[in-house]
Amino acid sequence: MTATRIILGRIIKGIRAVFTVVVVVCFAYMTLAVLAQVFGRYVFNYSISWTEETAKFAQIWVVLLGAGITMRRGLHVAVDALAAMLPLRMARVLSIVVAAGGIWFLGVVVYGSLPLIELGWMYERSPVLLVPMWTIYLCLPIGAIYFAFEIVMSAIERWDQPFGQRKSPDVESAS
Repeated sequence: MTATRIILGRIIKGIRAVFTVVVVVCFAYMTLAVLAQVFGRYVFNYSISWTEETAKFAQIWVVLLGAGITMRRGLHVAVDALAAMLPLRMARVLSIVVAAGGIWFLGVVVYGSLPLIELGWMYERSPVLLVPMWTIYLCLPIGAIYFAFEIVMSAIERWDQPFGQRKSPDVESAS
């Protein structure tokens, strides 16, 4: 294994660790904020308004960053029964086409989120805490870029079995 490959492996692990930690922290915060809201409302008969807003923002970050983690683990729904029967070369081509389509869509998401971020930068603030909304809207391009990263990594990592087919080496050499 070359030094470059080792360094790239560490960078990839680091990126994945950062996103995992952010998702776990946001999820834990969201859980605690909702519990505080319920406790305040039903025990003290007092609504803690900022917990609802921040829990909602944390949930948005969890969903958009968690999509990339889900991609990493191969947990997105896929119908690949026919693709799994393709010869290896055709399966590789199909996996590249599918990955390119997903990346194109995520590029559209990133491009479409830029005016929204600009709007949040200049004019919008959250209703309760008056947080600039660009900080919330930023989850769109960050989540989409991370998702695209995981699509590329999935295509690379599954190059020998793009759709989960298990072929013996002699079948691969014949194709």
